[in-house]
Amino acid sequence: MKIVISTAGRWQLFALARELEKRGHLERIYSGFIWSVLARESVPRAKVTTFPWFRTPYMALGRLPFALPRRFARWLESMSCVAQDAYVARHLPECDTFIGYDGAGLYTGKEAQRRGYVYITDTGTSHVSFQRNLLREEFGSYGLEYPVENEAIYRRQLEEYTQADAITVPSTFAKDSFICEGFPANRIHVTPYGVRTGHFSPVSEPPGDLFRIVFVGRLSIRKGARYLFEAFRDFSHPRKELAIAGTISDEVRPLIASLGELNVKFLGHVPNMALNQLYSSSHAFVLPSVEDGFGMVMAEAMACGCPVIASMNTGAADLFTRGKEGFIVPVRDSRAIRDCLSRLADDPDLRTRMSAAAVERVRSLGGWDAYGDKYVSLLSEMTNSRASRGGGTRALVPRSMHIGRIR
Repeated sequence: MKIVISTAGRWQLFALARELEKRGHLERIYSGFIWSVLARESVPRAKVTTFPWFRTPYMALGRLPFALPRRFARWLESMSCVAQDAYVARHLPECDTFIGYDGAGLYTGKEAQRRGYVYITDTGTSHVSFQRNLLREEFGSYGLEYPVENEAIYRRQLEEYTQADAITVPSTFAKDSFICEGFPANRIHVTPYGVRTGHFSPVSEPPGDLFRIVFVGRLSIRKGARYLFEAFRDFSHPRKELAIAGTISDEVRPLIASLGELNVKFLGHVPNMALNQLYSSSHAFVLPSVEDGFGMVMAEAMACGCPVIASMNTGAADLFTRGKEGFIVPVRDSRAIRDCLSRLADDPDLRTRMSAAAVERVRSLGGWDAYGDKYVSLLSEMTNSRASRGGGTRALVPRSMHIGRIR
């Protein structure tokens, strides 16, 4: 079985590429990054083709101290997907299945299907229309207009959904969003992400003289910043600390200004390899996202013995059992988060049990190996199904989601 992957960035598809290579199934992976960035992904150089002409400058310019003109930035981002997709479609090697990541697989997927290969589109989020509606409502609650990030990529994603033979998502929450948008359940396949268990493990203990809560990621409206801050504000504890590792979106800075004298530590960017110390020394990890296809940081925290409090819209239900390794709370519910923090603070034995259960749960999941096993099982099933039909494939398109060709 030969598999070809295309992703404008890195994301989880390089983890999949590693798993496929271990099993002898990776034919090639295409990426928009230069090789020096990809070398640490541990995929053989001979199996990687880079197309860095748009994605690499787009990412580099995004780190400038001033903002690019929005129109130019969107064009550069769009071209990083469209141009790479056109390139891969022209150079697609012989394979059994082609996997394209959000926005970068449409032309190649059609070419793969023309040749009789299977076409899978992989996404790390909920259905983009479901996501847009959810976030438009959330931004509206702040009195803000939801900023549509890139209409061209959005439309390509919609067409990819309808064109592909199957769609892979990281959580049941993400799958349910596709079903809500009219897709049949048998086209959507859940393949939860893994965690590097060799790196993430308990390396210290939380402090005994304060209760530390941690959030890791880009803090934004989408990630539930309001509910994190409200829960921390209302959490009654004589010595509490909220540590935030990651960047801060401009849209939530007014919320930060309202925190007053609360003990919030903004750590900025913390390298992934240094996060195990932060997780291990925290009493609770909170991920209150309004929309999050699958928060990989949850598994990292759990692997370090840090109980997780997460909203239902994070993929938490695919990772742990409510009340055993952590808590799963309703979306947009700061009171529920506060109550869970109080339970952990008031009952040290409960936190100790949850910590041990979290470590054991992540170990039992098998890390990225389990992700690879599940994905390979799906690929084998689809390849065999194609073979039984004589080599042809046909995308199942829900009538309610038909979209015309995007030029």
